[in-house]
Amino acid sequence: MMKLTPYLAALATLLLSTGSQAATQVSPKLKQNLEIMQNILQTSLEQGRDSGVGRISHSYLAGQGVLFQTSTQGSFGRYFAMAPVAPMAPMPPGGMSVPVAISIDKEQIAAISARASAVANAAMAGGHIDEDAIDAIAEQAEAEVEQIMDQQEQQQDMMRDVRDQKRDIEREFRDLEREKRDLDFKSKVGKLDADQQKELTKINSKSAELKKQLDAMQQKYAVMEQEYQKKRVEQAKIAAAKQKELIATISVNFANTLCDYGASLRELKDNEFVSLQLSNSHGRNSQDIYWVFKKSDINQCVTGKLNTESLLKKAEYYQY
Repeated sequence: MMKLTPYLAALATLLLSTGSQAATQVSPKLKQNLEIMQNILQTSLEQGRDSGVGRISHSYLAGQGVLFQTSTQGSFGRYFAMAPVAPMAPMPPGGMSVPVAISIDKEQIAAISARASAVANAAMAGGHIDEDAIDAIAEQAEAEVEQIMDQQEQQQDMMRDVRDQKRDIEREFRDLEREKRDLDFKSKVGKLDADQQKELTKINSKSAELKKQLDAMQQKYAVMEQEYQKKRVEQAKIAAAKQKELIATISVNFANTLCDYGASLRELKDNEFVSLQLSNSHGRNSQDIYWVFKKSDINQCVTGKLNTESLLKKAEYYQY
């Protein structure tokens, strides 16, 4: 087999050097069409306060069509990175309350999630596209997320203070336990004098007091951790709503752009496709999002035979 390798390589070189196996060159006009559409898409998808997309590139597959590629950035990626939060652990017995300001409007969050799902599903299914509703959802979601994140930051500071206090108490408790062990050892090899006995009594009392403080501090921290997890759960719900809103926005902008400027793809064949890949590198289980439009359907939208909603309805949309 190893002896055949040089001959196979030589044969491949010979075949490629002949005209029958030469790579087909993409026409300059098609290249120009695709570059123009790339620039138009970049401008279109960057509209808004937080477009959430980076630079757009493209590649062409002969007989299949053009694939435009971009990736998430800024807060858009943050919303995709927010994974569902694991269920909270139960509170320890005798848990104490902590004066932490919690102001999560669960009804408001549920309403935002429901509206985002309805608008996104309608847009992706080719139904009526309410761009004002999409913008309103974005504003509401961002406001709720910012509020929750501010509360989380405050609570993280409080939890850090509690951890520091607990660590100081633990250090003092260990020092007392060490002194107690020394006195216990002395009591075994000889009798403690009055001062030593008094010191041992003092240490035992102080250790018991510190032990009570540690238990109380642990309960306090557990309550704060539970409240922190509550905020994370609600934040994840808002992130899911924001994610749907952003995907719907990109869907609408992409379809609108193809309807308005699809004529610039005149060199692309009618049986080929125009696709958009949104790559997401945030999170461990992130998936890319794809939109696939037939060139023939885009032509119909350009000529007014289809509208944006109808074009979206005919498109393929999936995650991988």
